[in-house]
Amino acid sequence: MTGKITIRKLAKELSLSPVTVYRALSGHPNVRPGTRRQVLHTAQKNGYALPGHEGRNIAVIVPSFDFSGYLGRLLPRLETEFHRRGFKIQLIPKPDIALLGNYMIDGIVSVVWEKGLEKLLPQDFAIPILTLNAASNTLENIPRIISDPLGIQQALEYLRSRGCRKIFYLSTPTKNNPDAFDRLMAFRQFCLKTRQDYDALHLILGRDWLENVLSLVLNAKPDACFCASETFAVKLGRQIKAAGKRIPEDISLMGLEDDYANEIFTPPITAIRQNFEKIAEIAAESMYQAIVNGIPPVSATVPFQLIERESVRDPEPK
Repeated sequence: MTGKITIRKLAKELSLSPVTVYRALSGHPNVRPGTRRQVLHTAQKNGYALPGHEGRNIAVIVPSFDFSGYLGRLLPRLETEFHRRGFKIQLIPKPDIALLGNYMIDGIVSVVWEKGLEKLLPQDFAIPILTLNAASNTLENIPRIISDPLGIQQALEYLRSRGCRKIFYLSTPTKNNPDAFDRLMAFRQFCLKTRQDYDALHLILGRDWLENVLSLVLNAKPDACFCASETFAVKLGRQIKAAGKRIPEDISLMGLEDDYANEIFTPPITAIRQNFEKIAEIAAESMYQAIVNGIPPVSATVPFQLIERESVRDPEPK
């Protein structure tokens, strides 16, 4: 379709009457859902905007409406940054992604990163699309804003700089979680570089906390532990203290992510956290520039933040 996009041109392409197309675009109740979806899809594909439409409606695709953990930390920041720029947000769980065809959406931000998402997203829509922390997804031509997948190296080097020479790693499950797998491979490379026994110094834990985790850790005789979640760090810290070991004098402790438990643990736990504020800021600003100024979004990598507390030993005197 060439030239200015009008309701008449859309009607001709769809073999519908202009009245039907207008009613579908304006949300009239006397239009069948299938027809409305077809009209909206064609309008989006051709870059048509409703009269008076502000171009600020953003669909945020989430895995589900379980907003604990990662989503619970990221979504409030997204809400703040998008609303600050005058956007309206529509949350859509991945199983209902077909609903995108029922609304005039001006941009899509997806926090779903599982393989195959590229087949569900409407890539032929003339609207900007971003994925957040989708480093593991092969979404062709779709920009991604991600936390540094090698952020664990920052933590390991920090522990090393504080005199820790034998570091144990408690990993979250790597199956169907490429980010966790990348972290584990980064730990493997760190072990090779520092001549540590990779096989003896890591453990992959599922949702169920094993009763003998501490014995497995202590058998390796580490002087530091890095945990791939705040929950792991607090649970391991409790067991370390219950066994009569001191933190950080006997074992330094550090974790990934930092919600609230690390800070109230005794001693407070040092951590690296994803910079959710920066991720949200970049996503919202990218959408603003794309929708308002026509500047296509680009990919970005956001470094982790280091939060120093008392669970890691002081550096050795030189």
